[in-house]
Amino acid sequence: MNFRRGVVFTFLIHALVVLIDKGGGLVLYLLTAEQPDQHGGAGIVGSLPFVLGAVANLGLATALVWFVRRKRFTAQQCFETSMAVALGWGAFVAALAWCVVVYALPLIDPDWRIDPWLLLPICLAVPLLLVASYANSTQLATDRVRDYGVVHLVTSLAFLPAFFGVFFWLGGDVAKQQVPLGVAWGRLLSTLAVAALALWLVRKVVQVRVRVHRPFLGAALRFGWRANLTSTLNYLNHRLDLIVLGLLVFRARRLEGLEPADAKVAANVQVAFYSMAVTWAELVWHFPEAMRDLFFSKVAGGTEEEARARTPVLARLGLFVSLVGAAAVLFLVDPVMGLVTELARGSDAVWYRSWSLTVGQCLLVLAPGTVAYTVSKVLQADLAARNHLNTCVWAQGIVFVVMLALDALLIPSDGAPGAAWASTVAYLAGTVFTVVAYAQQTGTPTWRCLVVHPADFRYIAEVFTAVVGKLRRRSA
Repeated sequence: MNFRRGVVFTFLIHALVVLIDKGGGLVLYLLTAEQPDQHGGAGIVGSLPFVLGAVANLGLATALVWFVRRKRFTAQQCFETSMAVALGWGAFVAALAWCVVVYALPLIDPDWRIDPWLLLPICLAVPLLLVASYANSTQLATDRVRDYGVVHLVTSLAFLPAFFGVFFWLGGDVAKQQVPLGVAWGRLLSTLAVAALALWLVRKVVQVRVRVHRPFLGAALRFGWRANLTSTLNYLNHRLDLIVLGLLVFRARRLEGLEPADAKVAANVQVAFYSMAVTWAELVWHFPEAMRDLFFSKVAGGTEEEARARTPVLARLGLFVSLVGAAAVLFLVDPVMGLVTELARGSDAVWYRSWSLTVGQCLLVLAPGTVAYTVSKVLQADLAARNHLNTCVWAQGIVFVVMLALDALLIPSDGAPGAAWASTVAYLAGTVFTVVAYAQQTGTPTWRCLVVHPADFRYIAEVFTAVVGKLRRRSA
């Protein structure tokens, strides 16, 4: 599949993933609309396996694609080594996380005790996430774009049935705090299904076996530590603020004299409002997210001249699409959520009474930062593929440090809106650094990455015309 058709196919798959994910998010919102603390708790629980998976990744997913595309190692060598790492290292990280949460955190603060039945599926999911990630990266590295997209699609499709299966098996009672537990075990079951599917599909290009190929492992770790640091910081920058928000609001409310149970509810409510705002704000990222991995693979296997010609086009198109998308999001959030709430619950009062004001405030603050950050996503994919990982590490590090510093300053007094300000300022700072660094390293004027050209729209038309023509020829 060539790059243009691959972009369109991947974008369509990603659009389906977005529809499914957001539909699942709406279902969880409707289930917990009267108890936003349950929604917030579920959001934290749903993020934790992926945070641990990002930390445990070691950069092998990125290194695998890079070394196979550069023909430094075979797909078989990379795959079987990555499977050994997924099972061994993934199990170690899962066990370490269990020990830290069960034994270390209560020593710091006894109020931070977590139900072991809630923690267990989160930890067990870590090696399965690594297996699925490495197997699917092997498909991307070998140009199996369709199967790569199918795994992403099934990742979204599998979660909601798994969640409801567990939730109703537990009794289906929101009041008994069963939503976070259902999310945790549902995520484990769906991840198990996705890992099995990824292994079944990848067997078409490699033999499914576990073996350590030392030269690749050494090279991948040397290359991958920076890629892993970048991807870990990237994921933490997108999701850690949910956890930080919960912890800081909890501590602030405890200092105000609330009992632990009441402080936990107050913290989870703020997480729920912020999570809803983030869900809407990040809709603008789905164009660059849809083609980021494919773009990385293409740049890694091409020349710098090709990348220098293509990257600014995709960066400025991503920015333009995000601007239009952000305007639509700000205009539509209340009408859409009010309508959905009314259709499902018979009244939109709960949305406008409990959710609308805080979510709207957060979304308005988040919009500038999320729009600007689309440019960073494209440029950093290019820089990483051309082994300029130090720049990516610095860019993600700036976002991480700025966000955490502002979180600590603003969240205790402002709650969710404070987290929104911290995120948007951090994203803007990271984008400025990335654009300037890319311009200096490639000699590309910064305006070429930001200002849409009339020819860009002709490029889009040519891509879709080529794909439609190909589909018509096949049907004929």
